[in-house]
Amino acid sequence: MVRHRFGFFAKLAFVAILLFLVISIVNRNLQINELREQLKRLEAEKDTYTLQVERYNAKLSEEMTEERIKEIAREKLNLREPGTVVYANDLPN
Repeated sequence: MVRHRFGFFAKLAFVAILLFLVISIVNRNLQINELREQLKRLEAEKDTYTLQVERYNAKLSEEMTEERIKEIAREKLNLREPGTVVYANDLPN
């Protein structure tokens, strides 16, 4: 009778351990899939930033002529050459 009872508890423990291992494996597989999706998103984001850096590097490598410098000063910095008259219209359209 004692031997039969020990066999039952051993089987129960084996089933519990087996169930735990199966659940652990399923959980790990879900985590792996989530990490793979995150990796894909991050790689796409990295590619986007790489293209942006390449565009900025191309802009930086453009030759800066005096005319281009003046254009940037006028458009981005609102600077004008000496003697230039600027008219402002603050009337509503």
